Amino acid sequence: MSPTKRLRPVQRVAHSKEQTAARSMGEARKHLEQEEAKLQQLKRYHQEYLGRFQQTAKEGISGNQLQEYRTFLAKLDEAIRQQQEVVAASMVSHSSSKNNWKQKHTRTQALNKVVDRYRREEIQSADRREQKESDDRNQRGR
Repeated sequence: MSPTKRLRPVQRVAHSKEQTAARSMGEARKHLEQEEAKLQQLKRYHQEYLGRFQQTAKEGISGNQLQEYRTFLAKLDEAIRQQQEVVAASMVSHSSSKNNWKQKHTRTQALNKVVDRYRREEIQSADRREQKESDDRNQRGR
């Protein structure tokens, strides 16, 4: 069996692993984008709520309302901090899946180069064999 044929199953497995890693990387990227969007939404909501608080404070506010605003803003700050942690973890996950894909991609490319080299060698060998047979026939025919 030729080296090219022996390496085909290995090549298919490597390609399959690369495709799986690419899908995983895409899912991690999508998750990261979703978490970043949630963080931006929380930040926008915090700004809007802070603006409402400042406007209400200008018009006059009771001590009880002031405490409610401060409590809610503190909860929003905590939600933003937690979401920032989620985004950071998603970034790590995406980076890890990207590195995994790069490794799989590099292996697939290396296998493809080896298979291509073997294929070229097999073709050259077959061409030389064919030329030798042709030369031999021509020698006998004279």
